[in-house]
Amino acid sequence: MHRRTFLQAASAPLGLAAVNRFVPPVTDPVSGSVSGPAVHTTPRASVVVIGAGAFGGWTALHLREMGHAVTLLDAYGPGNSRATSGDETRQIRCGYGDRLLYARSAQRAMVAWHEREREFGVSLLNPTGRLQLAPDWTPSLRATQATLTTLAVPFEAMTTDDLRRRYPQMNPEGMGVGLLEPGALVIRAKQAMLAVSQAFQRKGGTLRISRAQPGTTDGGRLVDVRLDDGSRLAADSFVFACGPWLPKLFPALLRSRIQVPGRDVLYFGLPSGDQRLAFPNFPNYSEERYYGFASIDGRGFKVCPTTGTNSFDPDVDERIISATEVRRARAYLAQRFPSLAGQPITESRVCQLENTADEHFIIDRHPEMANVMIAGGGSGHGFKHGPVIGNYIAKRALGETTDGDFDHMVRLAR
Repeated sequence: MHRRTFLQAASAPLGLAAVNRFVPPVTDPVSGSVSGPAVHTTPRASVVVIGAGAFGGWTALHLREMGHAVTLLDAYGPGNSRATSGDETRQIRCGYGDRLLYARSAQRAMVAWHEREREFGVSLLNPTGRLQLAPDWTPSLRATQATLTTLAVPFEAMTTDDLRRRYPQMNPEGMGVGLLEPGALVIRAKQAMLAVSQAFQRKGGTLRISRAQPGTTDGGRLVDVRLDDGSRLAADSFVFACGPWLPKLFPALLRSRIQVPGRDVLYFGLPSGDQRLAFPNFPNYSEERYYGFASIDGRGFKVCPTTGTNSFDPDVDERIISATEVRRARAYLAQRFPSLAGQPITESRVCQLENTADEHFIIDRHPEMANVMIAGGGSGHGFKHGPVIGNYIAKRALGETTDGDFDHMVRLAR
């Protein structure tokens, strides 16, 4: 086994360095607890954020901490079962192939998640590690190895024999390479979005459960949004960060740019008395066509086939798992994790992604409304970036300067 361990190094921020109106977290010298940034009492602008998920919820919180009057709208509420940011768990990992900007953002997000967990006073993070499996060294794995090296992120490269010794609960047949990122984490997703929403409200933000549609425009600017009850809500700026609902709100602009596939998420029970595939005894794992997590909080071993329906309506489609995907998952478990063969499904979810063709985010101004930001295209990897991307979106919405390379990567017109 070849082991490489690198010292952690600080990386450059995604946007500008913190500006004067940000107040850093304060550590209590007695309790050791960390409080979040102080909020200015004089609002500078009014902003409406539509969507309380990973992009919208964090954006609203950062805008409020900057001192702005912020209203956060969501049709079903933070952490709801229709949300792309729902389900029980998401992972943070820095392995991103050759996409250094995302890897750097994830590295910064890990730090931010730890700080916010202390501030929120809620247990959110599980230090699981992440294991990528492949028959051989692919260009993508080599690129991931190079990116982790550049960012000084610890990793281990393992052979089939290494995998057998380290993880006897897994059958590594056909897998010649294992790339382990031991610092990867699993986040309790729903609890995280509820904690963000609660912090936003504690700091003076307004949360409303209502669907919003673009309303009146005037002189190339959006004046207000139209709510379910027929009322209108005006603001200086608007951020539409509503994930799979974006193509519905802006069909001419986004229907060809964002696809909304559905995916089945299956949790399989562990054998009685056998905790070898429970956290912390096994890491997150991924290989071609499958990924998942060890059992966390006793929910079961998570298996996610990366296939499913190509078009999913988050409002009306039912969340019933497919018999085909169940058969595929069971066949996979029988091969890779034989102790789970025949174990029952203990929980299941049907979720949706919002994919762009190149799997880059879309974060940019609406081409016809200068005070409207579009933030979406999470493409299955957006959740982990929430604390960092929320700050980035907030700065973009306010017209502040941000990282030019990242701006270019997530531009609408690419």
